[in-house]
Amino acid sequence: MLAEIARFQQWLRRRSPHASTHIHYANDVELFFNWCDKAIGEVTAVDIDAYIEQCQAQGHATATVNRRLAALRTFYRFLDLTIADAPRSPVLPQRHYIRQGRRLPRDVEDDVLEALFAVIQSPRDRAMFSLMLRCGLRVGEVRNLNMDDLYLQPAVGQLPRLWLHGKGGCERVAYLSPQALAVLQAWLAVRPEGNGSTAVFLNRFGRRLTVTGIQYILAGYCREAGVWVTCHQFRHTFARHLVEAGVPVTTIQRLLGHVRIRTTEVYLHISDTQTQADYQAAMAVLAERLTGGG
Repeated sequence: MLAEIARFQQWLRRRSPHASTHIHYANDVELFFNWCDKAIGEVTAVDIDAYIEQCQAQGHATATVNRRLAALRTFYRFLDLTIADAPRSPVLPQRHYIRQGRRLPRDVEDDVLEALFAVIQSPRDRAMFSLMLRCGLRVGEVRNLNMDDLYLQPAVGQLPRLWLHGKGGCERVAYLSPQALAVLQAWLAVRPEGNGSTAVFLNRFGRRLTVTGIQYILAGYCREAGVWVTCHQFRHTFARHLVEAGVPVTTIQRLLGHVRIRTTEVYLHISDTQTQADYQAAMAVLAERLTGGG
């Protein structure tokens, strides 16, 4: 790794210590320079054009390509802030960023969830994935959860809750349903003590699980159940369930920890009960009209 990339990673970690951005951006920048094989100051916009074509030829998603471009642009911004006579960024947003249409979040059907949870017998794993499904936690939030973030015996009239360290260093509260509370308490009853770790979820060595480790565990259960579910799809499904239950979008926004309500509103499109009712009523009228005219 170039010394500049190492310093770049330290700079990102210092700015957002709770985020994983420093890992992904440093990897993206290193990937580019391994491919380009040029000095930092010699990279041109034409090189970026060729790199985009290479990424697309390898089948990378548009979001992945744009993230790599954002990492490179941030890297050159870091150089401009920290060294004199820094090279200009070769990433030109209007030239290089790829336009993306709006994509709806992909949730999971309830029968798929039943098949998946039927093979999950480990108290730890049932608790981890239940928190994602019933509380909308991100995989990183599950990984970062500490014992002192648990408020399981609240005052009268209050709900059990979790104190989360979310995306971008933002904190939020997640409430526990009776089902989520039960599986979490089942894990805490057998969680190893005396290992010195403050993490709620531990690996077999008594250390905090990694994000990759949690994803690997879920992939194993998916293979066993004959389905495919990602950690983030649990969160999408949680949002769908809230929409179907008639929860106001502003409440869903707070429960998911979204900064902008526009981010939350996309979930209204995957399970819009009013639109479904209007469509069903229209089809009934059309069916009656066509039958009557036949």
